[in-house]
Amino acid sequence: MQLFFSDNISDNLVVLNEDETRHLKVLRKQKGDDLQVIDGKGNEYACRLLSLGKDKAELEILNLVHHPKNKQVLIHLFIAPTKNSERIEWMLEKAVEVGLDAVTFIETEHSEKNRIRLDRLERIAVSAMKQSGQFYLPAIHPLTDLNNIELNGLVLLAHCNEGEKSSIKEVLTDRLKHGTVNVLIGPEGDFSISEVNALISKGAVPIHLGNTRLRTETAGLYSVISISSLS
Repeated sequence: MQLFFSDNISDNLVVLNEDETRHLKVLRKQKGDDLQVIDGKGNEYACRLLSLGKDKAELEILNLVHHPKNKQVLIHLFIAPTKNSERIEWMLEKAVEVGLDAVTFIETEHSEKNRIRLDRLERIAVSAMKQSGQFYLPAIHPLTDLNNIELNGLVLLAHCNEGEKSSIKEVLTDRLKHGTVNVLIGPEGDFSISEVNALISKGAVPIHLGNTRLRTETAGLYSVISISSLS
């Protein structure tokens, strides 16, 4: 099923932006065609194309179906951006496909990069949501200093420093049946010892991600897949 996305919906009218309108033209859609539109909030609209302009399209809503978010466990990934933007973009695309609910990009002591293109990341997330046939768009939060992030629920801290650690499976089996799992992934240089100690003092649970050292984007995706498969 071909899905289109819009966050511009009011009364009985859906407006598609320039990107979505371009997709309509590539697919050779015409006035009067029926389309399925999602808003990233669980709503699916059966629509009919009213007009197709240069940079927007207007659709009439024929029917609305709401899809409840029936997930016991929500996954919030906190991750430091990689120096190469394409690597973190690849990670986000795949993480959305397998069930990511929210992502916050963090700035740490060893961060390689202190800027992100939020608009591009949002477009990638929308595309992944549509491609995987989902109805909820993950929340994408801007770059935030590690010291200023808000953590509610279970917090898993992946790091490479010495110390006792558990696997994701061990922690989730023992501690969580429903709620939010926050997983923190540092930059290539890892979290500093002081950052690790500060997070643990606030209740974060140290975890390992197997027997090999993973790149930042691989660690992020591995974590999301692991949590999703257990929830």
